[in-house]
Amino acid sequence: MSTLQFYHAEIGLEVKPLFGMEPQVTCLKNIIKAAKNGCSALCNMIILIGQSGSGKTSLVQHVTASLKCILFHFMYTDFINADTGSTEIAICDVFKQAQLLIEQNSKNVCVIMLEKAESMLNCKNANAKQISAQIQDCLTSVQNCCRIIVIATTSMPYLIDASFKQGSRFSYEIYIGVPSQSDRVKLIQGFCGILNVNIKHSVALSLAKLTPGYTAADLELVFNEICNVSQIVLELKNGILNSTIKIIAKYPASSLRSGIGQVITKSELCPTTNLGGLTNVKLMFDVCIKWPLMHPKAFKYFSVPPPKGVLLYGPPGCGKTSLVRSIASWANINVLTAMAAELYSPYLGVTEANISQLFQRARANIPSILFIDELDSLVSCRTEEKTNSSGCEDRVLSTFLVEMDGISNDTEHGQGIVVVAATNRPDKIDAALLRPGRFDRQIYVPPPLTAQERYDILHTIVNNPDQSMPILDSSILNEVALITDWFSAADLANVVKEAGLSCLTKDGIESCTTVKKEHFEEALANIKPSLSKNQILWYSSFSSQQKHPNDPGHQCKL
Repeated sequence: MSTLQFYHAEIGLEVKPLFGMEPQVTCLKNIIKAAKNGCSALCNMIILIGQSGSGKTSLVQHVTASLKCILFHFMYTDFINADTGSTEIAICDVFKQAQLLIEQNSKNVCVIMLEKAESMLNCKNANAKQISAQIQDCLTSVQNCCRIIVIATTSMPYLIDASFKQGSRFSYEIYIGVPSQSDRVKLIQGFCGILNVNIKHSVALSLAKLTPGYTAADLELVFNEICNVSQIVLELKNGILNSTIKIIAKYPASSLRSGIGQVITKSELCPTTNLGGLTNVKLMFDVCIKWPLMHPKAFKYFSVPPPKGVLLYGPPGCGKTSLVRSIASWANINVLTAMAAELYSPYLGVTEANISQLFQRARANIPSILFIDELDSLVSCRTEEKTNSSGCEDRVLSTFLVEMDGISNDTEHGQGIVVVAATNRPDKIDAALLRPGRFDRQIYVPPPLTAQERYDILHTIVNNPDQSMPILDSSILNEVALITDWFSAADLANVVKEAGLSCLTKDGIESCTTVKKEHFEEALANIKPSLSKNQILWYSSFSSQQKHPNDPGHQCKL
């Protein structure tokens, strides 16, 4: 079988423009230029890491074309349905031909690109075991040849077998992250240039702010749609973005479409104005999360690192999850949520892999908020009894600690990840997670203990802009607030719902007009508070012992 069915050599390719990848282009060019000058072969095997659509293949093609190198391009799909043994022969032929070309012209540099390397460099994959063994032999044969550069591209580097990273093999890594806001501005300006549309920097910046987490391929998809409609192109020239924004909404970032965790959509937003009470908690939330994102220069000027992690704790039903949902309503950032139960698996190593993939997904969509609910059921305190058991809890906790330590929070550019977790059992959280640099901010989300707080919650619920409830007299809410001690915010929302149902059933669907006092009385007769005095005292005592207790008298200005 001809080896041309398994690879193709690309010589003298047209140099296509590449936007927003200057550091990676410079790095790869320097390596190839050093190879042309006959320098050491220490960097002749490179792993190029980046999520799908980030531009890995385009980067290699751009650099090799601009430096007039020979490129042998392998793709995993080339090996599908191949005859037994023919693939290994073809791979061997490619490396031999590369060596022959170098011998014929000492100034040549051959680049061998292994696309989707995780499928080929995986000895544990039964289908690729023979291919992996052959590639290992071929890598050994060119290990000391500086003019043959092997580049493995992958979006899943953890699947590449460790044997391929021993010694000088693939010891050098180039990472292509998700484009930052400034990178997206360059990409948008570049795509507009291809459409012969000159847009102002402010317009490109506005579009960049609307596309956090978008890769080059995602933005290309958006602009391919735009170029199909001349009217939208004309609007873009004039700085009118309404149609473009609709197209962006039609094509969300590819990394948000699947994977561990769920993305909070626009329909699930819960602005803080829709949350009654919690005045001091909202302020603390703003200081820890909103301010670093909205005012990064101020934090940079004073060298104040923002918290990497924020732990929300308090009784059930007091608004912890709703607070997190409010984040996406005031900032163009991705909010990724996961329940601890979704991450846990009884199978060995699966929980750790799920945690790593969740953090990887958050890193791929910076700036992002990663919210983990019921954290105590995932990483609880280490005890002697647990230490002497199978060690599963320790491995999960260790993985979580490693991921927390590895996250980035670039205050200067307003980029990074903030991990927010919620729990009803803060005493069960391991102390290692609560030290500075991890969940260094713990915020107590208390229940509504005063009549005024309960009134604020009730008033907010019945006057919700999306689904308001007609009440006969607002004084009814005052009376309800006075007699609902130990009711959580969720309990109060349930009271309002039951009062509405009572109105519909008692007065009739066609004749009911407003919710009256007797409807609330019937609802209260059937609903009991979910909280108790002892429970509240325990949370209050725990909060007073923390490093950052909520101080109602604390005044913050910006």
